[in-house]
Amino acid sequence: SEVPVAGAAPTLQIDALGIGLRAAMTVSLIVGATRTLAKFASGPAELLAELNTRLYGRMQGGFTTCLAMRLSPDGTCTMASAGHPAAFLNKQQLELPGALPLGVVSNAAYTESTINVHEGNHFSLYTDGLLEARNSSGEIFSFARLDALFSARPNAAEATEAAVDFGQDDDITVLTLTRLARGQQSTTRLI
Repeated sequence: SEVPVAGAAPTLQIDALGIGLRAAMTVSLIVGATRTLAKFASGPAELLAELNTRLYGRMQGGFTTCLAMRLSPDGTCTMASAGHPAAFLNKQQLELPGALPLGVVSNAAYTESTINVHEGNHFSLYTDGLLEARNSSGEIFSFARLDALFSARPNAAEATEAAVDFGQDDDITVLTLTRLARGQQSTTRLI
């Protein structure tokens, strides 16, 4: 579902390689470290570099993609990606500098990009499980279907349902954010 952007808040989307206990433990480590680092990191790029330092050598040859965003009350959005699929803003996929996933090399560097998010703007963030969903004949969901899907500005449930209906092959996570006007109430219902 959609999450209203209220104040300066770090937003993080991660995708850990693998399934089961190993992936769950990696996500747990990342969430715990992020909660601490978010208080001290100067921005998303530094947060990712620090996360990378903590993960390197602890992932038994695996890696994690991650997209970190800092959303400010004035609409400033600063992002850095660690090999994660680029977010969509409204109907356009954002261009972010490429970077290695977390845990691949010990000294990875990450670059920040800053945009202004206006009232009514709609973010869609997703893991590669959405893009790589496969139907019964082996065809992947594809970038073309992804573009068409996010052009319709779906909420998270609608985007996830589209991939599951197509043929879910991997775990799928979708997060949507809409910047509300000052005083506007969110219609999000958490279940």
